[in-house]
Amino acid sequence: MIALTLAITILASCSLDEPDGKWSKMKWKDHSGLTKQDGTYLVPASGGTYTFECLNYSSPWIASIGEDYLHSDDFHSYTGSWFAVECKKQNVTITVQPLDEGVESRNFTVTVTAGDIFDTFRFTQQR
Repeated sequence: MIALTLAITILASCSLDEPDGKWSKMKWKDHSGLTKQDGTYLVPASGGTYTFECLNYSSPWIASIGEDYLHSDDFHSYTGSWFAVECKKQNVTITVQPLDEGVESRNFTVTVTAGDIFDTFRFTQQR
């Protein structure tokens, strides 16, 4: 009887305030200064470092870069050949290198998560 009561109590305490799929959308304060056009941030050819602050989740992490899920032990940072992503506390910081000579434009996406909620940042860098 004690085991049954304990099991029922544990199961009842596992209910979440927000059921799966019902988490509040991530809210961001944009410290980047970048122009956003049709849902895509426009990065200048000179590159730079840009920060986005999550206002309603305390510690987002990287879920995927482009089409690929991050297969790493470190879901808080990613360094590619021409851009990097760092998640620290509630901030997501993107660093983009300057465009190489002869390259007119390039694109990338970063998807972050805080559990059962995801948000995607799209970037285009062009001359």
